[in-house]
Order: sequence, then structure tokens, then C-alpha cells
Amino acid sequence: MKRSGLDALLLGGEGAGQFAAGHSRIGVHNPGSPIPVTVIPGAGPPHVVTPDADGAVNLPADHVHGMIWDPAVLITELPKWVGGGSGLRIGVDVLSPGGRALITAALPDCTLVDATRLLAEVMLPKAEEEVEAMADLCRVVTKAAETGMHHGRPAMFRALEGAFPVSYPTVSPERVHLAARRAGLIAEARLGPGDRVRGDQAVATLVAGASTSEIATALPPGVEVVGMGRSYEAPLIRDGRAFPAELQLVPGAVLAVRWDNCGVMVTVEADRPRLLSLAPHEVAR
Repeated sequence: MKRSGLDALLLGGEGAGQFAAGHSRIGVHNPGSPIPVTVIPGAGPPHVVTPDADGAVNLPADHVHGMIWDPAVLITELPKWVGGGSGLRIGVDVLSPGGRALITAALPDCTLVDATRLLAEVMLPKAEEEVEAMADLCRVVTKAAETGMHHGRPAMFRALEGAFPVSYPTVSPERVHLAARRAGLIAEARLGPGDRVRGDQAVATLVAGASTSEIATALPPGVEVVGMGRSYEAPLIRDGRAFPAELQLVPGAVLAVRWDNCGVMVTVEADRPRLLSLAPHEVAR
């Protein structure tokens, strides 16, 4: 935050909130809120707005607020949470127009700054133990997807081994798209018809030191790259465009590569990416 010139962060994304505030959850299956539900001040503990106070037991009780349905209270309290004062630069992520209007009403003299680049920089790299946990989760999710393709949805759910789906999965004998969470991490499997060569070409572009803009130019048409791990951390490359542009990939970044009905997961390493899931020619059926 200091390096980016930010005095506070107001976050609506669940994954970003969990990462920045260190609590286990901010909602009950809530992928993103239209209002800021995690407030990271320049000093002191974060504040979270949550209907699930048990998920934030590591924070002081007066920093956990069950007022998500009372925007008027949020307007009153928000200046206190960000440390008071005027002229602050405040980073925001996924907010609805109404959420942005709430912030503007509460902090009329502050400047709102897009913080998605900062979040991508700090959330994409994973520790070695997280990468290994992701590899294990990829194995579980891929096994479950294979089971779903051959034996149907109920059998797929039984094969998830303690993980649970984060969205309604696509399941048929021709293709399966499944994403599941375990221990705060998310992995996905996408099996189905697709171009194997295009998948191999896409994976080969994901090397440490390359920027998202360079990769967007080098990717075959129709390939999407998404940051993965702690949440759906937002698309990085879609339709040949990078979000954010010129973001440099560093070792440990975990990415999902999607094309046609297929998808693989990799982690960026110094020389070439390491596959955490099946290879492109194995997911393309």
C-alpha cells in the first residue's frame, strides 16, 4: 500500500478480503459484495463487515461488524475505519456503482484508486507449501471431473474428498467444468473437446519475467488466463487484452489456462511453467 501511495483499501471481493485481513471468510458463499466488506487502514487491524462473525475470530471484536444490510451505518463508520482525515488515496476493487456512491458519500474528500493491480501483484504468487496444496487439490478435482464425465453428477460430488464446488458445475459425458475449494484454496478441472496444440502453445508462453501484455500478444486466439488459488482472482488475459497491463509474472504465480472446453492449471517457474493438473493433450477429449 505504501509503495502504491495508498492510505487504505476498501475491498468487496471475498478472496482479496480473506488475503488482506487474514480471516477465514467474510460471507457465506459470497463471491463479491457490491459494498466494501473489508477495510484495510494504513495502521491497525482490518475491519470486516460480515454475517459470519465466527469466520473472523482472529480480529478484535470491535473490528467485526454485522451491518452489511445497513448502508447508512456504513457511511457513518467508514471514515473512522480508514483512520479519519481528508485527502486520502483509497484503493478499491470490485464494487457496484451503488457501492462506489456509498464510499463517495462517506469520504467526499478522498480519491478512489483502482487497486486491482496491487491485489494481483500480491495475491498471484503462492508459497511453496501452497503450490503443493494446489497440486494435490488439482488431482482431487480432476479425479472428480473424470468421475462426473463417466458416472454423473452425484458420483462426482462423492469423489471430491472434502472439497466443495464453488459454482454450479457443468457435467455431461462430453465435457465437465468443475471448480472446488478446500482449505481456502480453489482449483479447477475442464475436460472436453478442444485443440491440444493450442493448449500447449498457450502454456509455453507463461514464463517468469514475461508481462501480461507480452503474453496477451503471444497467446493463440481464444485463450483466457486467470489467476487462481485463494479465489477467482480475476481474469488476467481475455480476448487478447491484459488486465492489468504490463504485470510481470513472478515464480510461484498460479494460473488457470482456458480454451475451447478445456483448461489446465500451472505455476510459473524460472525457466518454464510447471503443470499442476493434467497436460493440455490429456484434458482435450
